[in-house]
Amino acid sequence: MTSIIVDGGSSTPSFPTVSVGVHKARCVRVIDLGTQHNDYQGQISWKRQVMLIWEVPSETDNKGEPLTISKFYTLSLNEKANLANDLVSWRGRPFTETEKKAFDISKLAGVPCTLNVIMNKNDKPKVSTVMPIGKGDNIASQFHPSMIFSITDFQNKKVEVFNQLPEGIRNIILKSKELEGTETQDLGDENNAQDLGDIPF
Repeated sequence: MTSIIVDGGSSTPSFPTVSVGVHKARCVRVIDLGTQHNDYQGQISWKRQVMLIWEVPSETDNKGEPLTISKFYTLSLNEKANLANDLVSWRGRPFTETEKKAFDISKLAGVPCTLNVIMNKNDKPKVSTVMPIGKGDNIASQFHPSMIFSITDFQNKKVEVFNQLPEGIRNIILKSKELEGTETQDLGDENNAQDLGDIPF
């Protein structure tokens, strides 16, 4: 009897991703996502969110360019917030009360670190822990230029950085409470940035 086999398809991602393990990395993007709508188990809230993107020099794509990996955060230095926990681990010391009142996360762009990458429940890599780079360790020179995006700049008609972001990130930003209803046809989509790899959209 002839069999007809259904191909389940390959689970291999269509683009390379950062492997599980500990990697030297450098923050290359600090992106203000604005105040985003959250629905957690039916509870609706609005939270100011940011996204950090790191390049990992030891992991490269088929062009030999460093892969990137990203993580979303609520913009908060509350001791229970993921951003606060990762920054304390990265810096190697807690925040002072003065720092908590006005810490500028744009200063993270260009700063090296060590990332512990694990698999999430969907078998995709995610940043579990951010730590300082080892004392005396070297890391390759930065490849992707640093990029900092602020909602405030966008509201002040400074859209150059926005236009360089991948479409998926721009769409999230445009859903923010600050930019709700913003027209998109005049934002210069012809200037889209290159695909930075592991950006989950």
